[in-house]
Amino acid sequence: MDQPKNKIILTGDQPDKLKQLQLRVQVEVPKLVRDDLIQKYSNEDHLIRLLIAREWKINDAFEQWKRWVEWRKLYRADDIKIEEIQQEISLRKAFWNGADKLGNPCLVVKAKRHFPGQSNPETLIRFFLYMIDQGIQKADQAGTGKISVIWDREGVTSKNFDSSMFTIMKKMVTLVQDNYAERLHQLFILYPNFLVKSIMTVVKPFLSEKTKSKIILCNNLKDLQIYFNDNYIISDGLMDDNVEQIQDEDTEEEKKKIEQMIAEQQ
Repeated sequence: MDQPKNKIILTGDQPDKLKQLQLRVQVEVPKLVRDDLIQKYSNEDHLIRLLIAREWKINDAFEQWKRWVEWRKLYRADDIKIEEIQQEISLRKAFWNGADKLGNPCLVVKAKRHFPGQSNPETLIRFFLYMIDQGIQKADQAGTGKISVIWDREGVTSKNFDSSMFTIMKKMVTLVQDNYAERLHQLFILYPNFLVKSIMTVVKPFLSEKTKSKIILCNNLKDLQIYFNDNYIISDGLMDDNVEQIQDEDTEEEKKKIEQMIAEQQ
C-alpha cells in the first residue's frame, strides 16, 4: 500500500525513539486532558514532528509535548466557539487563500484590518490558533503536511499598531516555533518597513536559526512569484486587493512612537 504523500518515513533508531516517546505520553496524557481528547493529544504524526523539531531527543520532545498540551489548555484551543472569535472572522483579518508552488495551503494575514483596542490579545491569539488548526487539516488533505503564511502589510500605518502587538507577536512566535515548527513551511512578509524591522528587533531573540531561515522579506508582489504561481492573487473578494499599492513611508513622528514602544518592551 502506498504511503500518504505527507507521511514521514522513519529510519535507523527513529522508530524506537518514537515508541519510547509514545509510551511516556500514554502514561501522562490521561492526567492532562479529558477522555475524548486523548487520541488527539497522542497523535503519532505530531509526536514525530516534535521529535524532529527537538533533533530526536526524547526528553526534550516529551517536555515540549507537555508545554504544547498546557499551552492549548491555557487558550482553550479545543473549545473555541465561533461566536467568541466572530469579530475577527467578520473583519477577515486572516483567511486561507490558495497554495504556494509546492502545494502548501497559504494563510494571508491582512495587517491593515487590525486596529488597537478592537480585540484583546487572548481573543486574537485564539483566532489565529483556530485558523492554524484549520490550516493543518488543509495541509494534511493536500498531502504536504505544511502551511505557508503571507503577512500582507499593504496599506498598513502606525494606526494599525500599538504596544500590545509586541505581546501578541511574542506569543505567536511561541505558538508557531514551539508547537508548529515542523508545520510552517515559510513566512512571507510583504512590504517590510521600519515597523517590521522594529518588530523583528523585539521578536528575533525568541527565534531559532531554523525559524529565522523560514522568514522571507518581499518588497513587492513580484518577489512572491518565486514561490507562488504567476496567476496567484491575494484576495478574499471583499475589496480590490489585486492592485499593488505604493506604501506610505513612515514619518519621523511615527518612527519615534514605535521606538518608544520598543523601549517599553526592554
